[in-house]
Amino acid sequence: MDVVSVETALLLWREVLQFHKQNIIRIPVEEAQHYVVAEPIYAPVDIPAFNKSAMDGYALSYEEGQCEYVIDGIIGAGVVWDKPISKGHAVRIMTGAPVPIDCDTVVMQEQVQTDGTIGSTLVIYGQVKSGGNIIYRGEECRAGTIVVPKGIIINTEVQTVLGGLGYTDIPVYAMPKVLLLTSGREIIEPGMPLQDGQVYNSNRIMLSGLLRDAGFFNITQYHVNDDPRRLSDEIQVVMDLATDVDIIISSGGVSVGLFDTMPLIFEKLGANPLYKRILMRPGAASYGAVTDNGKLIFGLSGNPGAAYNGFHLVVKPTLMYYKGVTDYAPPIISCTVAHTICKHNPFDRYIQGRVLFNHSTPVFEASKQFNSSHMIGLAGVTALAKIPQGVHEVNEGHNIEVLLL
Repeated sequence: MDVVSVETALLLWREVLQFHKQNIIRIPVEEAQHYVVAEPIYAPVDIPAFNKSAMDGYALSYEEGQCEYVIDGIIGAGVVWDKPISKGHAVRIMTGAPVPIDCDTVVMQEQVQTDGTIGSTLVIYGQVKSGGNIIYRGEECRAGTIVVPKGIIINTEVQTVLGGLGYTDIPVYAMPKVLLLTSGREIIEPGMPLQDGQVYNSNRIMLSGLLRDAGFFNITQYHVNDDPRRLSDEIQVVMDLATDVDIIISSGGVSVGLFDTMPLIFEKLGANPLYKRILMRPGAASYGAVTDNGKLIFGLSGNPGAAYNGFHLVVKPTLMYYKGVTDYAPPIISCTVAHTICKHNPFDRYIQGRVLFNHSTPVFEASKQFNSSHMIGLAGVTALAKIPQGVHEVNEGHNIEVLLL
């Protein structure tokens, strides 16, 4: 299947990865950000593990009609009161402190009059509800409850939960190793003097950054010179670099130009193509394959705008599935168009831009330049708007489907 739609490309990748088995490792919770939980995480104890005060106040055994209580002591957070508390008596208690076993109610300090000293009397004002202001044991969850499901990406919030449950290390899916290739004799690195016909290697910076944004940090980078006289040497270098990687992503050299040599290099790696072109603009020059030994290959356009779209539309969703995310679904919303967009669309076109809110209504504002080779406009991009094949004009105020990035 040489030419496919974006949707078909994603389905093909899902089929390839249907039986993919990722290695499971254990790592410290504090180092687990961006990893994916490989096994369900259970609460080892009730949360909270004891009845605790919801606020600063006074713990007591509530008796209807009684308004005066003698203060027996003071309990701070982490202090366990192990003495009996008789009827008509109370203890001063701080937020989060364990409620004594003889007490069934906490009265907030704003509802009492007392100097708070031991042996003094407090007087309650206003209505008090029996059982009030106590967070009961297991109120948040019971021991044995799944608190972090398998397939969840670990972020700061998940780390907080895991730390609060007492976990120091957890099972996660091992992160894949990525080989990032750029290509072209005209490409030079930033910092070098720019000669006629040369451009800086923005794709290497962009794609490595997008990979890190998605949580992939084990990246090897290499630039392929497409001079035919160096092709044999470049093939050998790439083959050596690809030995222990799981995923290969390239930019440039996948179209039908005279010096587009990446498919030949991929063939030498044992690639079995899934597609050689995607029906989208920009980014039609795309390539997808799986090698004989299971490596994933994504060939993206050398044009920055096209490579950016191809990464977000095809590469990122596939990589998320590869690293074990159970239900990865990029957010898609309906927006009104800020300005009329006119463009001939023989394929589905994905327009770069940003989403603004006008009185809570999402509005899509297209970038001023959104051709495949444009790069400067990427600085403000937060979304991609889809204009379906055959639709050549979307007027201001009309609705459009937008992918939030």
